[in-house]
Amino acid sequence: MSAVRQRTNTRQEWWDDDTPTQAAPIGTRPARRASATVAPERLRTVTGAAPAQRGRQYGHEEADEHRGLALPALPALPDPSRLLTTAALIGALALLLYLGLTSLLDWTRVKMDDMQYGRPRTSQLDAYVGHNEGSGAPSHFLALNLNRRVTIVEFPGGDVSKPQVIAGPYLFGQSEDLTVVKLRVEEVSGDDKPDLIVQVKDERLVYINENGAFRPVTTEELARLKEREGGR
Repeated sequence: MSAVRQRTNTRQEWWDDDTPTQAAPIGTRPARRASATVAPERLRTVTGAAPAQRGRQYGHEEADEHRGLALPALPALPDPSRLLTTAALIGALALLLYLGLTSLLDWTRVKMDDMQYGRPRTSQLDAYVGHNEGSGAPSHFLALNLNRRVTIVEFPGGDVSKPQVIAGPYLFGQSEDLTVVKLRVEEVSGDDKPDLIVQVKDERLVYINENGAFRPVTTEELARLKEREGGR
């Protein structure tokens, strides 16, 4: 037993002294101590990266952490094609709305004129113009738009047996057969006799009261009339 223990101690001393002077017996493996020195390269491999490398590694981790923060999203720019399409749709809707409102207003006006003036368009006027009015009854006037022809019929003093017909102008244009012809009397010639004014839209027709009837105004009379009225 003492011989075996002695050989074991001899092997332990050979390993601890790290001296190759003694050879280990054949068939045995020297055991290393737990406190054996580890090479620096091995130490770096086991414990991790060097301090500078660990610093760089931590810096990358912090940068990655900052990159992971959610930044506020910028508003997306509108698509020009969508803007053009939207503008075209709005323009088309506005045009349709305008046309619809215009058609509705025209239709309403026509219906109102139908109720007030009928078809053909007819307006009437009673006025004292000095034509066969001895009985005290005023003269009666009818203004007709008869198939686009303006026609005025006068019944002097209200006597239907003596009508006087004044042929007016012919109206050109779309739907002019529905234009209303309006009448009024006004002294414009300066002879203190009421003259007849026929209004067709924005056009004014003047008929001069002369010799118990009405005649169209002449060019010279119309020029004097406009001059007196200030060019109207």
